[in-house]
Amino acid sequence: MSWIEAYRGPGVNFRVYSKGEAAPGAEALKNVGRESHTFLTHIVENYDRLADWTVFTQGAAPTWGYKGGDSGSGHLTDHISFGDYLKPFPNGRDSFLAMSAAVSLPQGLQSTRLGSLTDKLSTVSNDVCPAGGADGWSGWWLDPAHPHARAGAQMLAFYKQHVLQKGSGGAELTKPVTLAFVQGARFAVAAKRILTRPRAFYEKLLSFVSQERSPIEGYFLEAMWHDVFHPEAPQDTHALCSLMPLPVAPPLTASEMYEDTARRLNDLGLATARVLSQTLSEAYVVTSEAPGTEAPGSTESTEAPGTTEAPGGDMDSRAPTRFCAARGVSTIFALLAVAGAYVSSQE
Repeated sequence: MSWIEAYRGPGVNFRVYSKGEAAPGAEALKNVGRESHTFLTHIVENYDRLADWTVFTQGAAPTWGYKGGDSGSGHLTDHISFGDYLKPFPNGRDSFLAMSAAVSLPQGLQSTRLGSLTDKLSTVSNDVCPAGGADGWSGWWLDPAHPHARAGAQMLAFYKQHVLQKGSGGAELTKPVTLAFVQGARFAVAAKRILTRPRAFYEKLLSFVSQERSPIEGYFLEAMWHDVFHPEAPQDTHALCSLMPLPVAPPLTASEMYEDTARRLNDLGLATARVLSQTLSEAYVVTSEAPGTEAPGSTESTEAPGTTEAPGGDMDSRAPTRFCAARGVSTIFALLAVAGAYVSSQE
């Protein structure tokens, strides 16, 4: 966690949660639930004294790109910096989530923001969505072993029942939805935005990620944070970003997506230099390890309460900015830095 030293300064406080070995200055949490458990724990336990602005992030240093299997991947896209998250209320908005991936449910099709695949884009965006609208995204691809594909119907039902709170029956639960989301779960949210939901809402979500080390619901929530915090504009009725049209033919494989993206970047002049498909593959490696696998010797429960079935350090309480940084361990999951980090800024 030495990277946080670069962001220390007047008005910035850090709260670090650790799910690994004891760390000086860190608050220990049980190693369950991935980063979702950490973030939700922080919200529930600090609901009445949230900072005016909180940045939630995993523990790896924030750098560009993502490589599966590398716990040091920094998850930044385009030219967005970690400093961008520390600026409260950008352009008057009460949250900042830079969308870098999308999933179509229940199929589990994926699309990736091009700014996460290459740093050679001729036009970049430091905003929620990429520059160029749909041209800023890859074609839709499918990894059948990805948790979103393996449990797509269950994920859709979880979204409808527990995020949208639409009940437990009816055709509405099976209506397809497309969600843009932040791959790696880094986002900044104002207290007033978090408080649009009652504490009980967050407590319910927390119950789903409080038993297993890597519950499937952790993968679900990674794709749903925008809608968790924005009940007035859920993506089942309000598209967040312009995406490529969903395919009529079978979707691309991951390898085909890299080849198709390189061709588009080169043929359409979207890159500052020629792009090879293997360089995209190296920047964004797909992993297919199944969630729910426990480390040898683990004694943690393997069953989360209320699982959705598919249908048919002390700090000032009201600081203007906070940062939630994560530190943790996992020997199993490539996407996991199991903990939450918390930065807070004061005037």
